[in-house]
Amino acid sequence: MSGPYARAAGNYTRYGDVRQLLQQADDRFVVFSSGEGVKLDFDPLKLRALPAGWVRDYFFYANGFEKDLDFYAAHAFTVEPLPRHTLLPYPYPEGKDYPDDSEHLRYQLEYNTRQRSGRMPSTLRYHYAP
Repeated sequence: MSGPYARAAGNYTRYGDVRQLLQQADDRFVVFSSGEGVKLDFDPLKLRALPAGWVRDYFFYANGFEKDLDFYAAHAFTVEPLPRHTLLPYPYPEGKDYPDDSEHLRYQLEYNTRQRSGRMPSTLRYHYAP
């Protein structure tokens, strides 16, 4: 551990299989916090064999957003409002928040079910023991 894990208040993605959220670049994200991550496994033996002398490189493409506890950032201490792929500025103009249609609501109710209080540590400064 490298310091106190301060977490923004809000709803985080449930633990478990989130492949459905990673299949395309859309407004359905895996929401996780400090000290958490997404594990991606695949079996390279299932890939087609390479010709002699060839080597295979792997490319991981991530499409998402990062939000930290920066005092100068909009809504720095809450998960919401969720980001979205749009040309609108963030924070969003009035009435242009994260979509509340049935598809986006279903995503939030099915996946973002881990609620965090966002209780902040007494200080965000970490003192390393000598």
